[in-house]
Amino acid sequence: SSSGHLKSLAPLVVPRSASMCSVSCLKCLWAGSMKQPAYEVKRVSRSVYRLRCAERTEIGADSSLPVKLVVFDFDECLTLVTLMTEDGKYSSPEQEVWAREVNFETPWVPGSRIEKLKQLFDELKHCKSGEKRVLACLTRNGNANGVVAVINLMKAAGVDVHFSAIWALPYRPGRSCGAYLEDGKWQLFDPPLKNLAADHKADVLKSVCEMPRAWFPQLGGTSKGCAEVQRMANLNLAEVVLVDDQRSNFQSETGAKVLRYCKVARYDAVYREFGLLRDMGGIGAHNDADYDTLKRFVEDPWMCKDTYQVRCQEREFEGSEAKRPVSLVVFDFDETLTMATFMPMDEAFAGKIGWSPKDAPQDDWSEAELLEYNFESPHVRGKRVNKLKEMLKALLTAKDGSRRTLAILTKNDQGVIAVLNLLKIAGLADFFSAIWTLPLASRSQIPNGVYRGSSGVWNSFEPPLEEVRAHKADVLHHVAVFPAKWFPQLGEKGDAIVSQSLSRLFIESILLVDDERANFRSLSETQAKVLRYCKVARYDEAYRDCGTLNQMGGLGAHSDQDYETLKTFVESPWDYPYESVAKVVSEPELPMPLSPQHSEPGSPHGRRLPRINSETTLCRDTSSEEFEPPKMPRISASHKLKFPAQHHDGDGASPPPSPPPPADVPPAMPAPPVVSGVIS
Repeated sequence: SSSGHLKSLAPLVVPRSASMCSVSCLKCLWAGSMKQPAYEVKRVSRSVYRLRCAERTEIGADSSLPVKLVVFDFDECLTLVTLMTEDGKYSSPEQEVWAREVNFETPWVPGSRIEKLKQLFDELKHCKSGEKRVLACLTRNGNANGVVAVINLMKAAGVDVHFSAIWALPYRPGRSCGAYLEDGKWQLFDPPLKNLAADHKADVLKSVCEMPRAWFPQLGGTSKGCAEVQRMANLNLAEVVLVDDQRSNFQSETGAKVLRYCKVARYDAVYREFGLLRDMGGIGAHNDADYDTLKRFVEDPWMCKDTYQVRCQEREFEGSEAKRPVSLVVFDFDETLTMATFMPMDEAFAGKIGWSPKDAPQDDWSEAELLEYNFESPHVRGKRVNKLKEMLKALLTAKDGSRRTLAILTKNDQGVIAVLNLLKIAGLADFFSAIWTLPLASRSQIPNGVYRGSSGVWNSFEPPLEEVRAHKADVLHHVAVFPAKWFPQLGEKGDAIVSQSLSRLFIESILLVDDERANFRSLSETQAKVLRYCKVARYDEAYRDCGTLNQMGGLGAHSDQDYETLKTFVESPWDYPYESVAKVVSEPELPMPLSPQHSEPGSPHGRRLPRINSETTLCRDTSSEEFEPPKMPRISASHKLKFPAQHHDGDGASPPPSPPPPADVPPAMPAPPVVSGVIS
């Protein structure tokens, strides 16, 4: 690294948001890998990482419209990981070969991924009706050379000729942010990015439909390029599919939505000789079925309605064949048990166990309002609270008669007592034996744990958070080793149920139910993983009188099937592996130096490429990371004095509450982070 900040890598970890040096370049990786011994660890890989396609239910009558335009993200969607030269140019055939291989070819699936992509693009462009579709690329790649860098890398792979236009966010004054293909040549132009309602892909696609000539300059001409995009002259948003690896790109804070989309799987992997890379992606990176799935969806999108249902999985782990039962089920609170979390402003709510709305000022939330806004779903029939009670009761006892323990692990910054009081109001508290909150600076005087004793009385205590990293995966590993520190009632003679279920606790005996994917694996050097987990669907929508809220969730919020799925998973988690057929592979745990030798047949790294000179060092583009925006304030427009908790699921303190917006105006979103300097 030119900055000299990266001294040693053991093991090598390269997060996309790495802050240790301004350029997370592979020259750093090369230098670090030479200092570490190379050895191989055998493991079983059952990871499937399939893409998921969906059509929103609000598409309505437009569901019958065919797809005319398919728009692809570039980074970690067309590429597995984007590694470019700093200027996005390649001065020799050797450079192009190197860039093509590491960006596009997958080491996990036989055959050439580039050739499969070419076939996919060719088939997508031809409708069953005989008409032509258009393919475009919409990227946030931040290379210093802008859209030209994307074109150069696509040319290196030979896939650029399948696209009619490429657009690059954000708007950059003085630099062309678009290119279109005209008679086999790429022409630069300026799409109307600066006129968008927001710097967001959903707003871009809305504008494309409203002003197609501004986004496809070929329109109106007489060239072959004009004929190929002629159908874009009259375009409905329902006729557009966005293929992207970032969920947050499918709906903007302005309310603009992508009605048909395909979510490419993201994953962390030991990649070739570069060690562990975070947030990789790529269509077909792990399974050839991705190509057929996307083709079928584009032909018949109405067959894939978005259901927002839970997804349950058991990771591969040593000893999985023993099929140890689940004895502890740990739930997240916010947007998992709640739909969205609204809390009273009365200070006693967060400090007094057993607080009641009757104790609060008259202008604060009533009990009925707290139940409705936090727990009841407007999307399904029946009382969601009653369904949660039935599910939790069923989870307490296994089919063989053994008992399970339920707990809550949350980052709600109002504290553990506030969470307990809200559960008491809903009648859900007594299903749980303990509640833990990870500490935040803003609530240093509030306890971080409560437990229900053998007498049924709730007591506060301090769990051993100082002994563990503030990540849910690390916490659950600590719970598995030291359960008595997290369940003080284990020392009480009368609590035989908790003692029975936690007497022999393994990490695979613990199941986490959460709406945040990042909580299932720690990014620290421990690399702690939750082996069995249930991912609750997240979504953005207009909620009651609160305007548009992002990152909503809730078990059973859109489908009663969630409850049955979770109960079945808890009973038999081994029936939910990543993939039905295990493949034994060899992967390096530590990075190995690049060399001109070839790998052994079947190696996950594929063919070793010769190391090229330092001038051709490739850098990963971290600016293309589209960070998910923070949760919008949970504010009821009809109760403007009732500010909710400024909850988030990340570390650090929350900002003070903002004044509520008018009833017809959604809360404003904070501006996205600005990345400047050398792009890596």
